[in-house]
Amino acid sequence: MTIPTLSSNSPAGDAPAPSRTPPSVLILTKNEDANIEQCLRSVSFSDDIVVLDSFSDDRTVEIASKFPNVRVVQRTFDTEYLQRNFGFESISYKHPWVYVCDADERIPDDLRDELIRAVSDPANTHSALRIRYKNYFLGKWIKRSSGYPVWIIRLVRPEKVRYEKRATNVHPIVEGSTGSLRSHFNHYSFNSGLRRWFDKHNFYSDREAYEAVQVRKLGVGKAGSLFARDPMARRRAFKNAAFFLKGRAFWRFLFQYILKFGFLDGVAGFHYCAMISMYEYWIELKIHEQERSWRERTEDVVKRRLAADPNGAAR
Repeated sequence: MTIPTLSSNSPAGDAPAPSRTPPSVLILTKNEDANIEQCLRSVSFSDDIVVLDSFSDDRTVEIASKFPNVRVVQRTFDTEYLQRNFGFESISYKHPWVYVCDADERIPDDLRDELIRAVSDPANTHSALRIRYKNYFLGKWIKRSSGYPVWIIRLVRPEKVRYEKRATNVHPIVEGSTGSLRSHFNHYSFNSGLRRWFDKHNFYSDREAYEAVQVRKLGVGKAGSLFARDPMARRRAFKNAAFFLKGRAFWRFLFQYILKFGFLDGVAGFHYCAMISMYEYWIELKIHEQERSWRERTEDVVKRRLAADPNGAAR
């Protein structure tokens, strides 16, 4: 994929000119005291940072409130798309561009400089910009295991972007064109420990299964275009198509570990591929649970057995 540059005024890596304005920053949090300080330090180039917190019960808000350029807004989490849209619709920002990130992400210097150049460039007529990321596990970038490159819209004009109504992995709907940046952000999804990762993915698998059931009702032909020009639209189409696949865990492991050369990421790659495959297994089981009404069927069996006498004859 050819990634266009937004400005040629200064080469990548140069320090941003003092006269250039940064984007505002929006960070969504829930119990992120292990991550929030380092995240805020990495976006300290902005003089307008908003932490949208889902009423954390740890030290997240306390830590964030110590930064003079940070505002904390709290809203009870209900669904991801409503939470994210609240961040665009109900919060005012100092700058016209907003960089959206999670607490376990970090902005390296090259991306910082590119963000400032992008929002300061009068030739930039896009409504949103997508960015790739590097996923880290066991102290290394697991490039092959994590399906790199994955493109995510992160820099937006908030009045031009809304998130679709979807249970999880919501996709931003952009009014206008979308561009791309060259630099990456770093993703440290295991900073809070494996248990936190398992808990989060158990929660995500509930919502993925619910979404899968809705997609499967439409039929595979309406799941989306596998050949869309937008890389995020293609990724969504492949995800929707995978909801119809049997043995998701096996195929995911085969794809990530063998076909995408995840084995070249060493021990970290094996463990990561195994955990992601387990996550897919959870989703598939929960899809069957919802579609086949396991609970109701089990209760029917119990009722029949309770109504039977010791010899098996119904009373």
